[in-house]
Amino acid sequence: MLTQLKNSLCVVFLSMSALTTTHLVYADDQPLKAEMKVFQLDTSKNTKKELKATDQVKPNSVLEYRVDYLNTSAKNLKNLKLNLPLPVSVNYTGQSFPKDTYASLDGKNFAKAPLTRLENGKKVNIPLREYRALQWNVSELKPKQKISVSAQVRVNTSE
Repeated sequence: MLTQLKNSLCVVFLSMSALTTTHLVYADDQPLKAEMKVFQLDTSKNTKKELKATDQVKPNSVLEYRVDYLNTSAKNLKNLKLNLPLPVSVNYTGQSFPKDTYASLDGKNFAKAPLTRLENGKKVNIPLREYRALQWNVSELKPKQKISVSAQVRVNTSE
């Protein structure tokens, strides 16, 4: 399972880098650098530790994905959409930062969280386990400015 989770995290990072914004050129001189870290939370002690390649992640563990973005260019970057795909091996817990989060069931169409749908003529919240991506909209990131986004997920028990 750890290998699957590590592979999923690699896909998340690559997807996140590719989906960051349509205004950027994707080459070695990217103006927006992203660094993702994964932490395992010990909910009984309110502590967290950064996961290493050798760490074992067990079903039902709570992880925090944190992505630090840095504008490495000399220009302001505007209207950024910072996407964080969620692997199918985890469920979003509803905890994210900043709080103004958008979510998607397919990684393409985003709406303000919590997501809703009509069931039997009633508007109901879509279960968080169905979320496949999160997004934060940043109006402007100045040169050398850094922003961090994070989301907590729970590792599926069926993996």
